[in-house]
Amino acid sequence: MDTAIKEITVSDLIQELQNLPGDAPVTLKDNYGETFSIVGFEAGSDGVNIIIADETDPDDSDNEQA
Repeated sequence: MDTAIKEITVSDLIQELQNLPGDAPVTLKDNYGETFSIVGFEAGSDGVNIIIADETDPDDSDNEQA
């Protein structure tokens, strides 16, 4: 199944998430039901790159960024 790519600014993302509890976990789910955790962020040449890991990956803690 093809999925359209939606880009959002950091400001818009914060606005969308501001009503959630500050300690609410954030995960990403694809069209196949696979769930991914956000393990870090980094500045990219054209925006922010969000680093994800498969939730079943036992080495997720090795990928975390401070």
